[in-house]
Amino acid sequence: MNAVRTTWKPATRLTVVAALALILVAVGGAPAAAAPAPTLKLTALTGPQGGTLEIGVVPPVSELVHVRLRLRAPGALEGEFRVLTASNVPTSNGVATIELGPVARGTVIEARVQVNPRRTEVLQGQAIARLRPDLVVVAVHAPPQTLSTRPVDVVADIAERNGDTGAAAILTLMLGPTPVAEPVSVTVPAGGTVSPTFEDVGLTTPMSAELTVRIENAAPYETDATNNARTRTIEVTEHELVRSNVLVSTLGGYGAQLNQHVYAPVTNAPVGSFAGLEEKVKALEPQLVRIFYQDLWEERLEDAPLNLASFVRTVKLAQEAGATINITYHTATVARLQPTVSMARFAGVIESLVEQEGLSNVRWVTIQNEPNTGGAALTLAQYEALYRALDAELVARGLRDHVRLMGGDLIEGAGDRHQTIWFEYMAEEMSDVLDAYSVHIYWNYWDIPRMEFRLRDVRRIVTALEGAARKPTYVTEMGVRGIINMPGLPAVQPGYWEDGTPMSRTNLSAFQLLWFDLVAAQLGYSGSLKWDAYWGKYDFNYRASWFLIGPPEEGWPLFPAYHALRLLLQTTQRGWEVVRVDPWADDDWRANLVDQPEKELAAYTSADGHVTLMGLDSHARGLNSVSTETPAYSIGGLPASTAFNLALWNASGNGENSLAGTVTTNAAGVARFEVPLHAAFSLTTVPVS
Repeated sequence: MNAVRTTWKPATRLTVVAALALILVAVGGAPAAAAPAPTLKLTALTGPQGGTLEIGVVPPVSELVHVRLRLRAPGALEGEFRVLTASNVPTSNGVATIELGPVARGTVIEARVQVNPRRTEVLQGQAIARLRPDLVVVAVHAPPQTLSTRPVDVVADIAERNGDTGAAAILTLMLGPTPVAEPVSVTVPAGGTVSPTFEDVGLTTPMSAELTVRIENAAPYETDATNNARTRTIEVTEHELVRSNVLVSTLGGYGAQLNQHVYAPVTNAPVGSFAGLEEKVKALEPQLVRIFYQDLWEERLEDAPLNLASFVRTVKLAQEAGATINITYHTATVARLQPTVSMARFAGVIESLVEQEGLSNVRWVTIQNEPNTGGAALTLAQYEALYRALDAELVARGLRDHVRLMGGDLIEGAGDRHQTIWFEYMAEEMSDVLDAYSVHIYWNYWDIPRMEFRLRDVRRIVTALEGAARKPTYVTEMGVRGIINMPGLPAVQPGYWEDGTPMSRTNLSAFQLLWFDLVAAQLGYSGSLKWDAYWGKYDFNYRASWFLIGPPEEGWPLFPAYHALRLLLQTTQRGWEVVRVDPWADDDWRANLVDQPEKELAAYTSADGHVTLMGLDSHARGLNSVSTETPAYSIGGLPASTAFNLALWNASGNGENSLAGTVTTNAAGVARFEVPLHAAFSLTTVPVS
């Protein structure tokens, strides 16, 4: 294009206003006699960068032979204007662009254009300079927190602020330098707002993700590109508390079996050592305990009075420890033949404990340990008769509202003693007298799928029951076995770790037991009991060593599982809710039998606002030593800006508990922290010592 020549008329006064822009369309020219006359389309835009005039000719021409422009600024006196001229101006797709220099918004531009060098006719038109657009990212809307497995929608509010000219643009969504969604095309009208959505944005790495929406390639170009981006932070977490989804409405509690013979001659513990044992049982703060009552004491055996006295003293210990107490009528070999007589005597014992001894924490009764074993020799009809006889006796004594009946204590069983048959019978024939169910679950430390299968299989059976037949379910015995037959060592339960260490003394056993409790909570079990609490003998042939607390000759030592269970007990309470932690496994129990290590979390909440999350990383399932790995945890759905205590089990590899400090959630209710792989944690609002 030839140079544009500017001509000023005398006394012309032109005020240039920079920083604004816009459009005017004007049509000029006269029709030719024989063919449609060419027409002009004029668009004038201005802003801080100066003004431009686009001259479009229809039908298109390759160049404009001569252009004469007269610019009259707003408020100019009559006859005050600026003249620009240009020759041989090339076009692109029939449109020529002429730079006007500084032009005030509202300037009237009159154009005279010659398009045919052989003809003198001139096309005329007029445009008014309008402001260029100013697109702004006004806001970015997205959830403050999401899971790494849950895509989100991100909505951007895009406004045109100058009010004269609309614009088209491309929106991008970036995580740092990386796009995380397909670009979106938008057209924003003058002075208007649009709100496009980036759908199903996947953020798969737990982090504080700073997402930026950018406006790019705006057409026409803008007066201000500095406001073309806005950032929104989304907290991406691996886990999320879902407080509205309650898995257990009333937690029955955690604890252990208390050996009723610890004070009896069969155990023969040093009398002077009991104070140390009792102190440690109370310090454990069990929420729920189970104690055997044996019908053999009803026979006139030499040690029967001493055994009964030991039983009562054990119940008193449980009461002093603050535990809810389950009394299990252990061996019904005689009782099955005379349920009315035997259950009357048993009910009398319960009445004596509650009314005479004042042991009001006796709240549960179970009849027969593992009745579906071959050795129990109880038929289902005999089993039912015992429960109905006991129910009637408790009603007659005014105790039935205080003492509830727990049925089951089942192992998996086989044939006609398979647990499914017994559950179905209890549901169909005994639902009116039973208040809860119970099972026993054991596994080998190398066979975690077995542990999970048993928990999920029982859950499947109970979930399939309908109406009142579906009841709270407890695990009243559980434990992890080791290698039973080790060269040079006695073949006693629960066996040994591969280096010969008794399983009860290993960190691995404690880790798996705590893991079991977390999975049980996730599956809706109301509570669980470790077999068993302390060293002792149930009979003269008993040689097992499942204990949390070791033998008196060692000063009643505390094994790692004692500390792991105490961490759970210290930071939860009976009566709390167990609530869901996402991501959640598929409800189809068979889909969950795949042996895949992952982080296991269970969450507990109280009516007065306390929150506890227990967790561990099951990649340590076979680890009995210290690891250098420290997996990171990120949990959403927590109360915002709240300080949580972070307590750890086995942080240093010594199998004990420690306080790691506090973790304060951010404004989105997210907590982030790290825990050694070999350890477990409790993140809790409960004070921890």
